[in-house]
Amino acid sequence: MSEPKILGQFQLEHRTIQVSGDEGNAGTVWLRRVHPDPPMALGCVVELDSSTPRLRLYRAEWPDELRERAKEQTLEIWRSARH
Repeated sequence: MSEPKILGQFQLEHRTIQVSGDEGNAGTVWLRRVHPDPPMALGCVVELDSSTPRLRLYRAEWPDELRERAKEQTLEIWRSARH
């Protein structure tokens, strides 16, 4: 199995979040905090190709507004990577 390709990254408050995915699973991408240290897997956004993508976080408890911003940024990166 190959490593997911890094599609891009974005800033969310004090965090730098990396978005990665692969060709075989086009409807899901994974989120990883790369700053501040230590790097940490945050979760994923699933059903990207549907009208209701969902953000699934492993541990983080983020308010709704922050979750929505993360999902929107992730969707933008995913769409850009597909073109």
